[in-house]
Amino acid sequence: MRRRLQILLCTLLAFSLLAAACGNSGDDETADTTTTTTTAAPDDDSTTDDDSTTDDDSTTDTEPPALDRDTFVAIEGVPGVSDEEIAVAVLSLKEGNILGTCILDCYVKGIQAYFDYQNSLGGVFGRDLVIDKILDDELGFNQPKALEIIADGDTLVTFGATLNPTGYGDLNDAGVPTFNWGIQAPQNNGRFNLFPHLAVLCGDCTGRAVPYQMSLKGATTAVSLGYKISPESQTCSRTVGAAIDFYGDDLGIENAKVYDDLDFGLPNGIATQVTEWKDLGVDFVASCLDLNAMKKIAEELVRQGLRDEITLQHPNTYDAAFVAETGDLFDGDFVSAQFTPFEFTEHPQIQLYNEWVDKLDGPSAEQTMIGWMNALLFVDGLIATGPVFDRASLVDTINTDFTAHTYGGLTLPIDWSRQHEAPTDDDRLTHGAVQECTTLVQMQGGTFETVTEQPWLCWPQDDLSWQEPVETTFS
Repeated sequence: MRRRLQILLCTLLAFSLLAAACGNSGDDETADTTTTTTTAAPDDDSTTDDDSTTDDDSTTDTEPPALDRDTFVAIEGVPGVSDEEIAVAVLSLKEGNILGTCILDCYVKGIQAYFDYQNSLGGVFGRDLVIDKILDDELGFNQPKALEIIADGDTLVTFGATLNPTGYGDLNDAGVPTFNWGIQAPQNNGRFNLFPHLAVLCGDCTGRAVPYQMSLKGATTAVSLGYKISPESQTCSRTVGAAIDFYGDDLGIENAKVYDDLDFGLPNGIATQVTEWKDLGVDFVASCLDLNAMKKIAEELVRQGLRDEITLQHPNTYDAAFVAETGDLFDGDFVSAQFTPFEFTEHPQIQLYNEWVDKLDGPSAEQTMIGWMNALLFVDGLIATGPVFDRASLVDTINTDFTAHTYGGLTLPIDWSRQHEAPTDDDRLTHGAVQECTTLVQMQGGTFETVTEQPWLCWPQDDLSWQEPVETTFS
């Protein structure tokens, strides 16, 4: 049980960092004047790597070259490639999922939806894209299942979405391109055959996302929460607390107290702490906890008559079904998505995603979008590589040519030539983003609502002084 808790907590840390410091996905533009390099990508609206646009028009748009996706060339000896199909494997988690959220089924749905879309265009190089095998790692068997994929050698690439990716190193070392749910920075860090949906994150970088949320509410006194069983969760809560303190003078924030000693799942409740928050005058709670713990906190705030006085920052509650069940419990609280939020319904890639996921009867969930994004990068890379391809040339193309990939405008640009390695608080730019960016939506009546006109909020990474973010879109 303790091992399962540690796995969960490492995952929660990743969710928290995505919410509080999402800017470590690569962005090739500065806050003032920059020309963004555009990757070679297929010439259709789903795979174009557009530059970001901001309200000060600080970027220069470029058009990607049109690439051939139709030429058929017979290939022999490439795993998973026949004259008719390009076959892939999916390694994900269903049985033993301690989060209780939809992972494997939703993830596969997203990959299949994107493959269906591409196959409707004629496939790639005269071949259909096919999911050939789906393996459930059951939380504890990721490495054996990864070794099975390697030994079989009958799929071109692997897609991965799990909480305990112990087999990623084996897949990387075997030269298997692996497109994955990128919440585990240590498992992806420094591995150039692995392609997470976001570039590798910095675990302890001071970020402006949470202080900015406090400023929107006019909050002055915060607490930051972490679980004591996990050093990772403790680091997360301390980093968020330090960020709040760092910008406190600029924003009129009096203090940020860190509670990094909470028991997993709050088995004894949170009443004592909430009473203390009342005495401290707390009006904002930043969290490195799971969505079920956030529900317990909100319920205790209601019980003590504080729900309307305290805003919660949720690290991983971007779950429509879960939030719908809570009704108005989370009204006014903030949550950040790992991609352009679904609520930006006019976004071209969101519209395309909705069209093809709906054909498979949904659901439109976070994991479905991660599968869609992973499949999108794979196809972009395949088409850019050309009709004579194998695993090595696919990896080389992405790592060399994809210097500003945005997943069709769903994320800030990633430079795969340098962002396989984690940036640090002392050096944010060598392997990190030029901008710190985050998304932000608010919960109201059991649904999510947009907070901004554009999906992304961005700050310069080379100047950590406090400043208002620039609203940005990457489509």
